[in-house]
Amino acid sequence: MTHEIVAPYTPQRNSTAERVNRTVMNMARSMLKTKKLPKNLWAEAVATAAYILNRCPTKRLKDKTPEEAWSGIKPNVKHLRIFGSFCYKHTPYEKRKKLDDKGVKLIFVGYHTTGAYKVLDPATNCICHIRDIKFDESQTWNWITILLQLLISKQ
Repeated sequence: MTHEIVAPYTPQRNSTAERVNRTVMNMARSMLKTKKLPKNLWAEAVATAAYILNRCPTKRLKDKTPEEAWSGIKPNVKHLRIFGSFCYKHTPYEKRKKLDDKGVKLIFVGYHTTGAYKVLDPATNCICHIRDIKFDESQTWNWITILLQLLISKQ
């Protein structure tokens, strides 16, 4: 690595970093818009975009990905999923009643360093890390319906 000093407030002098930042932000914007997710998930979308880009080949690194150049291990991409898709977490028998749902509907928002998936629970607006979930990548969230259901359940 070479540390290059650039005058303050002159991003045009740092063209490589600016192009990478533009690519990451374009990916994040398109991921949020495609699945109609709110803008407050922008940080998760940016982290997921960077995660994906680190596992894609680049021109600068011939026949290698950035992850492979850094760690020396060829990354596996079988675990990659569509950002913002439905996923379901199983609710154990001990934590539910007889007629309760057997699973909780969540939103996939990224990858955790432990190998788990980051998911958003729209009922609690909390992001948690889960390894064992089932995905339904064909649907998108209808946020108006979800907000109405939350308002009705709180009354």
